[in-house]
Amino acid sequence: MNDKQPDRLYIDVKDRELYEELNKDVFISTELKETKSKFFYAMSIGFKNKIRQPLDAKDGYVRAEYLHPKDEAIMNAVAIYATDDVNIITNREKVFNIVEEYAHAGIRLLHNDINSGQPGSYYKKLEMDLREIPGAFVRD
Repeated sequence: MNDKQPDRLYIDVKDRELYEELNKDVFISTELKETKSKFFYAMSIGFKNKIRQPLDAKDGYVRAEYLHPKDEAIMNAVAIYATDDVNIITNREKVFNIVEEYAHAGIRLLHNDINSGQPGSYYKKLEMDLREIPGAFVRD
């Protein structure tokens, strides 16, 4: 087991502005008030699309002390799925890195969807995505 324990989840420095723009969206600003919720939403979008993108320059976003056991369970599940290795959960630093990479890709996808210029298209896509959640962890 790795003794190094990360004290926060990071986002890419360039993504901070994208996260702040989420506050302009009525649904997101109402339903996802906490930075942690926004991070997990972005992570889920990256995960759903199977896209991980390494961070270029890290910026602290969610302190680890604000993570609940259910948050850790979700992160562990994502890491296990991504690596196909249950032992990944013994290395918290790697788990954090994996979910950060999914969030990095996800926030960019989300930003593009919201700003697509097609009225209502983001909300239609969101509704379809929510219907697909039960099958998200089923392997192809």
